[in-house]
Amino acid sequence: MERRMADELPENPQELAAELLQQAERCVAAGLLKPAQALLVQAWTIAAQHDLEIANSAAWALACLFVRMACYDQSAEWFRRVASPPAGSQRLWASTIEILEQVCQELAAQLPEATMAQAAAVLPEPPFAPSRSAAELPALKIRNLGGFQVIRGDAILPVCKARKSITLFRYLLNRHHHTAHKEELMELLWPNAHPREAAHSLHVAVNALRRYVDPRASSYLLFEAGHYTISPDAPIELDCDTFEALIDEGEAYWRANDLLCAERAFSQAIACYQGDYFVDAHDLTWAVAKRERLLGRYLAALEHLGQLRFNQRLFEQASECYQRLLERDGYREDAHCQLMRCYSELGRRGEALQQYKRCAFTLANDLGLEPMHETQALYRLIAGADG
Repeated sequence: MERRMADELPENPQELAAELLQQAERCVAAGLLKPAQALLVQAWTIAAQHDLEIANSAAWALACLFVRMACYDQSAEWFRRVASPPAGSQRLWASTIEILEQVCQELAAQLPEATMAQAAAVLPEPPFAPSRSAAELPALKIRNLGGFQVIRGDAILPVCKARKSITLFRYLLNRHHHTAHKEELMELLWPNAHPREAAHSLHVAVNALRRYVDPRASSYLLFEAGHYTISPDAPIELDCDTFEALIDEGEAYWRANDLLCAERAFSQAIACYQGDYFVDAHDLTWAVAKRERLLGRYLAALEHLGQLRFNQRLFEQASECYQRLLERDGYREDAHCQLMRCYSELGRRGEALQQYKRCAFTLANDLGLEPMHETQALYRLIAGADG
């Protein structure tokens, strides 16, 4: 059998080397890397004395093959033997860029951050072309309410040590169309730095963010016409966006007097609100403003839901809404009054009177005020209920 196969091989050295190269291509395509390695070494050995073009192709293929096998010393040795860019045999080189990108990312992940920063300083920001479509990326779920967390697919990502990168990410997610000009980001995050230093810091932060959200590609974050943009096609879900969508839905039903649907939407929004919008030391006024705005919408949802349940004579559930509202805003006399009414309707007159005393103490102690006449009249009505 071996003799018959040998007889079928071309006798011309160039043709033999070319045939071996083609066989190696087929082995690589089939995932047979070791046989491909042996064939390529034979092809290079024959072609090195007869056909420089084929020899270059074989050397380049071996270098890339050893990269794929994580044999970097041998890969470097074969790269040194490449005298000119390889020609022909395009099927074998189709994945070359992908292989080199992969090894660069693997090696970069092992470098200290300071080294990465130095490297980034000499590189201009390229226009980004994603290596795969945004629709193919794992879904990201971003939690901002009650803390910050990123879930990619089914995996919770560890806390990112590059805090400026996370601030950049959260700012873009908060922006209209999830986009901002690079100079805006430089001024926001490094307001006192020289423009060149700010640009360098931004570049480092962007690289760290791309590695954090997706080590294999950067399709979540695009750079086009001087703007950084979260890809509109990337599958990203934000809990604060879900919360606000439910609030908008509830308010629309409320205005349309569709109270059952309004109650359902407000209930879902309140369940979604797991805490205040997260703000850390690197966040600026935009984050504080968003936190206060979302808190205001949460309290308004509690008020609406409390009123809906009170009107349905669900006084226990209504009282829970007003209690949660007063935990966050103890100066709301209207909520104090509604809670007093709930207690009264439930036959808990003592708790209703005690609620008035808490209201009066808070107003007097913190603001130097006394309850409004309407609040006092409600107190007298409940206090005299047995009279």
